[in-house]
Amino acid sequence: MRKTTSGKGFAGSVVVTILVAGFMFLLTGAMLVGYFGGLTEPFATGVVLFVAFLYLAIAVGVVIALFQRFKEIQKGEEEDAKHY
Repeated sequence: MRKTTSGKGFAGSVVVTILVAGFMFLLTGAMLVGYFGGLTEPFATGVVLFVAFLYLAIAVGVVIALFQRFKEIQKGEEEDAKHY
C-alpha cells in the first residue's frame, strides 16, 4: 500500500488521548479521595471500587487505541477510510 502520510494526523490522537485519560484519572482520584475521606460502608466501597476500575479501564483502553493508531499511521493507513 502506498504511504500517503507525511507525519500529520497523529497529533490529534495524542491530544484526545491525553484529555480522555487525564479526565478518567482525575475522576478516579477525586472519587476515591472523596469516598475514603468520610465514613465508608462495605457495599458502597465495592461499588466505588468497581466504578474506579471502570474509569481506569477506559483510560487504559484509550492509550492502547493510541498505540494501535500510531501503528496504522506508520503503515500508511491514515486515509484508509477514503477507499470506501
